[in-house]
Amino acid sequence: MTITVDVREQVRQRANFACEFCGVTEIDTGGQLTIDHFQPSTKQGSDSLKNLIYCCIRCNQYKLDYWSTHANEPVLWKPRHEPHSKHFLELKDAHFTH
Repeated sequence: MTITVDVREQVRQRANFACEFCGVTEIDTGGQLTIDHFQPSTKQGSDSLKNLIYCCIRCNQYKLDYWSTHANEPVLWKPRHEPHSKHFLELKDAHFTH
């Protein structure tokens, strides 16, 4: 993927300089994050601005080129369209109980 400096900056600013999946910031990581395709280019995803997502290395590696193609597969969370609270449980004491 080759994107212009202007598009890179638009993606960074739109994401408020933080991973759109987990929220880790450029300050947290000590540098810029990665830009990836939300819908992977290997699954017909475009290089359009709306398909580009700003994410940390860990989230980028975790997602890889996942894209559900069958009705019984889980759909990938859309961080710019769905609230974090719909997919994450924030605990006050940082412990999860089963």
